[in-house]
Amino acid sequence: MPAGEYTRTEPPMHDLRPIIVLLGILALVAVGAVMYLLQSILLPFVIAVFLSFLFKPVVEGLRKRRIPTFVALIIVILVVAAVLAGLSMVVVGSVNAFIDAIPRYEGRMTALVQEVTRIVERAAEALGLDPGSVRLSDAVSVGSVTSVLSSSLGSLISTLGNGFLILLFMIFILAGAGDFSRKIRRAFPSPGADHASEVIESIDDRVRKYMFAKMLISLLTGTVTAVILVILGVDFALLWGFLAFLLNFIPNFGSLIATVFPVLIALLQFEGPGRAVLAFILLVVAQNAIGNFLEPKLMAFRFQLSPLLILVSLIFWGWLWGVWGMILAVPIMSTFKIVCEQVNVLKPVAVLMSGPPPKEKTESWEGG
Repeated sequence: MPAGEYTRTEPPMHDLRPIIVLLGILALVAVGAVMYLLQSILLPFVIAVFLSFLFKPVVEGLRKRRIPTFVALIIVILVVAAVLAGLSMVVVGSVNAFIDAIPRYEGRMTALVQEVTRIVERAAEALGLDPGSVRLSDAVSVGSVTSVLSSSLGSLISTLGNGFLILLFMIFILAGAGDFSRKIRRAFPSPGADHASEVIESIDDRVRKYMFAKMLISLLTGTVTAVILVILGVDFALLWGFLAFLLNFIPNFGSLIATVFPVLIALLQFEGPGRAVLAFILLVVAQNAIGNFLEPKLMAFRFQLSPLLILVSLIFWGWLWGVWGMILAVPIMSTFKIVCEQVNVLKPVAVLMSGPPPKEKTESWEGG
């Protein structure tokens, strides 16, 4: 080699991996910050996207009947607006009535906590412990419980109040429904474009089936919850049914929260614990029957997320967007998993996101 000349050697790929990982973490932090700051815009948009998956077949069906797209959109938007308006009226009325009844429940709950405290203190004395160290009244604050519930319900109402934004986003999303895959074929007339178009259509079909099944299961859960509570005479049965409908999108934790609140209200409303215990038993039986027997049959395909991924996604989206973030966490991660299953390069990611494989056979990446 002549003097003064040198050969440039590229750094090994494994030396660049820490840099790539660091850049990925920084990108995730930046995206998370943007999503947090733009919550007021992005949250209604995400809700509109999922609602569009449900109403897209309606728009396409009206188009096939030679109904103009504009008229089809007006019909769908009017239906969605009527549903949102009805829900808002019911929920707002129930929440206002609940807030008015809080003083009555606070008195009953204070007395209940004091009674339980006396029982615990007697048990502590029997065990030789200091009764003064056991004070449930200090650990359980009635005001904090009611304030947390009121703020959570207020967050749900405020998002329902953004119905105009949701409807506006839905108009633009549904107006271009079904055109994206055709645009790809026209823009890139090649076998690769045909494959990309098929993948997009497959993703759209699977996400729609998943959302329809999940929405139907959640609607059934909320209806059954409301009917049980109405029969037992529990206050605000429609509010707890609506809450059960929303919280059904949160696995495990959602059904627990949807059961605790009406049972607690029944415990405070009636003198004896009998009706509250009956409400607890009926709600648990109904939710387990729907979740363990009916839901797997309604799902058109086997779909399961890793329990750890569900927990992490609930924490992340709950921190990012509050209660609505927790409600949308699993649908968002499920949609992402469906996308990964349909893209060959991302199929290993879909496997990592999945729950434990069946014992009798091993899941394949191509099993999508």
